[in-house]
Amino acid sequence: MDHNKEWEFEQTLAESEFLLRDAARSASDEADLTLESILAEFGSAASDEGMSTEPEGIEPPAPCPPVQVDDGTKAPHDEPKDEPDTVSLQDVLESTVQSVLDEGSAEEPPELLPPRRRWLFSRKKMRDTEQLYAPAEQEREETPEEAENVEEPEDFFTEDFGERDDSPEPDAASLAADYRGDARAGLRSARAALSVTALSWCALLLDHFALMPALFAEERLLNCLPFFILELLVCVLGRDVFVYAFEQLRARTVTYELLSSLACVVTLADTAIDFFLPERAALAPPFHAVAMLGMTAALYGRALLFGALYDTFRVAAVGEPDYLVTVTAGGAAKRRGSARGFARCAQREDAASHWQSVLLPVLLTASLVFAALATLRRGERLLFLWNWSVLLTAVNTLAFPLSYSLPLRRLTRRFVKSGSALAGYVGANRLRRSNCVILTDTDLFPPGTVSLNGLKIYGEESGKVISYAATMAHASQSGLSRLFDTLLESEGGKLEPLDDLSFYEEGGISGLIHGETVLFGTAAFCRKMHIAMPGALNLKTGAFLAVDGSLIAVFAVKYLAAENVDWALHALKRNRITPVLAVRDAQLTPALLKRKFGTDARAVYPTVSTRLALSEKDGEHPYALLYREGLMPFAEIAVGSKRLVHAVRMAAVLSLASSAVSALLAFYLTSVGAYSALTPVSMLVYLLLWALAALIEGIWVDRY
Repeated sequence: MDHNKEWEFEQTLAESEFLLRDAARSASDEADLTLESILAEFGSAASDEGMSTEPEGIEPPAPCPPVQVDDGTKAPHDEPKDEPDTVSLQDVLESTVQSVLDEGSAEEPPELLPPRRRWLFSRKKMRDTEQLYAPAEQEREETPEEAENVEEPEDFFTEDFGERDDSPEPDAASLAADYRGDARAGLRSARAALSVTALSWCALLLDHFALMPALFAEERLLNCLPFFILELLVCVLGRDVFVYAFEQLRARTVTYELLSSLACVVTLADTAIDFFLPERAALAPPFHAVAMLGMTAALYGRALLFGALYDTFRVAAVGEPDYLVTVTAGGAAKRRGSARGFARCAQREDAASHWQSVLLPVLLTASLVFAALATLRRGERLLFLWNWSVLLTAVNTLAFPLSYSLPLRRLTRRFVKSGSALAGYVGANRLRRSNCVILTDTDLFPPGTVSLNGLKIYGEESGKVISYAATMAHASQSGLSRLFDTLLESEGGKLEPLDDLSFYEEGGISGLIHGETVLFGTAAFCRKMHIAMPGALNLKTGAFLAVDGSLIAVFAVKYLAAENVDWALHALKRNRITPVLAVRDAQLTPALLKRKFGTDARAVYPTVSTRLALSEKDGEHPYALLYREGLMPFAEIAVGSKRLVHAVRMAAVLSLASSAVSALLAFYLTSVGAYSALTPVSMLVYLLLWALAALIEGIWVDRY
């Protein structure tokens, strides 16, 4: 009895081990199972039971039917094609869109999906955030916090350079009021500081060119005390800069505000020493005027930033936008949707501020170390504060406060005039990445630019012809819908019931109306469907209607080129932004754009399935808001976003590079005692040249 139990236990273990190995092998090879492998594995067992392993009656699959659309929701299918030797932008676009469409129907478990890659400077650990559903063993009721996180995707509400912001959505109207007050107060302080700084520089320039009385150079009271008082006044005007600098320092972040504040404090102390110690005065002049200029630039940078945010939020406070600009698989697109999340995105950190927070601590430490080394090498302890002030003013490039605020302010002024708002640097960067814009029928030819230039009917009543044509145009949701709806209303007709709507790659649609097969599309489409066409037909843009294989009507359609669309297409081409024609009207091709506007803007014309997919999706993430119709506001946002990101990055790179070079150069000159070369006037010229080189892109960012 015991032997039987042991034998049964060993058999159970063997069977369990076999099942585990078989499950592991099937899990690893599940994606590679084919009909041949199944037959090879189980063929012997089938033959033993008298079953044939040869598949009988297997025929090759039939070709895919035309794109069928039931109520505009059925997914399209394209016929398989041979893979080309080269990959074009259109192929990449179509594959990307198809992968996004198939994403929701994927049957792979979440653990098999690859984790989403995050950016290099991300402060969060890499983790998978794109699971489509929870595993069965983890199913449970969601808490309100988890449900809110599902509604707000992390890739939008997490800023590019920081942690996720879970604060509630602020009100745009209250933000506009706050930034309006801050902008006005900051601009008043900046203008007052500029007046005081200009007065100081006038005195210094007159003294530099020996135009001041001799008493000014000989009397220490006139040479030091007025500049000390003027710089102290500038510090009082820039008290907000001091407060913000030390608040950020408590958060372990070094900003350009801290450099400006330290430069003013150090130069004030050096000016005081210069007044009380005559031996110090004979060595080198203080850099108080240069430090005042840096504080003035910081005040202007903050005022411009507050003004830009005020313009942004006063547009957003108008109400729900007509359109929002979001990013889809095919590029930036105009969509209907809510502006929720726009306010938080607009206030997030830009690239220049992020890069400065990384490199400015190094430059600040280097300035202190270099000042100490230069002082020890020269053996002149009275010049320590002067050496440090030289290094601080050299490191604190005037372009730091204006790298982001100047181009953003210039662009927001333009956007306000066109009734649009951009969600700051983060929104511009997201729109710029795709470098494509999705254009629909109404973008290219808005209402009023498409008209009926003639009509010819063959053997049918006009009421039936117009009803059938209006029904087909309305079902296609193309730019012709409004034209034929107006024609139907004028004739007193009505839309007919339509079944089995299909879209064809050749440029037309088909459907069933009262049991009759109706075709509606271009002349090429009708010829492909073997419809007999008139012999002397010379019509470049027209719509053809056929019923049960017979042509019954020809509509001559006229497209007029709108001036704002013409400007928009040329602006997109100049800035190398690719338009993607997600159009439903088969007449709207790059060739038509070339004839009507003189340029096709290097447009991409995808397949009909891709065009349908790109034209049906709704928007989610508001990276920009549009309150006016037409292609011009959309094109201004797309072009402005690209130019803003380029200007900010260019200014950030040049300003940081000039700061590092200036630190090394200033250290060399102070260590060798070249005091005659280190004068406030020479430092002024040096800083202005670097600032001009860094900000040249920002000055012209709105000229396109």
